[in-house]
Amino acid sequence: MRIELSQITEDTTSLEVSFDVSEAPALFEELHLTKPLKLCVSVIPEGKDKWFLSGTVSGVQNLICARTAEPFERPFEEKITLSVLRTQSVASQELEDDGDEVYSFRIPMNQSGVDITECIRELVILQEPICPVKDPGRDFEWKSGDTPASPEEDPRWEQLKALKRKMEIKHSDSGN
Repeated sequence: MRIELSQITEDTTSLEVSFDVSEAPALFEELHLTKPLKLCVSVIPEGKDKWFLSGTVSGVQNLICARTAEPFERPFEEKITLSVLRTQSVASQELEDDGDEVYSFRIPMNQSGVDITECIRELVILQEPICPVKDPGRDFEWKSGDTPASPEEDPRWEQLKALKRKMEIKHSDSGN
């Protein structure tokens, strides 16, 4: 996921970029993204080889509801701020980790753009709720037909009982 900056030299420019799964399939899978990511930023040149970018990144994740265990699509939009400096002091792109809310990059002079894949990854992971809920504003209620299965009805109990028997056999064999 790359943003080309070398053409932006004098005026503030609005930039809208869409990244789809073909550009970063592993990232889309890791982040459970179902639709293209959209980056909307203002690019402000701060000199010949320095840029400041500020805007948003948005997309849609396919998450599992912590209440119902059903998959659902959750849209998100997060602010993103980048500072990019093209310099001779680096041989490859470097992301400075200073804990600030601005992602600061240093790129070599022969590089015309900046790869923001790691920034996107961090932003999406940090915005994802620990316990995602399909309808967070609504109280969860059991429907009349949704009563929890009793141990006699739930097939998982049989698997647990079989595991327990297996463990008891191992335990009795090791004691002899």
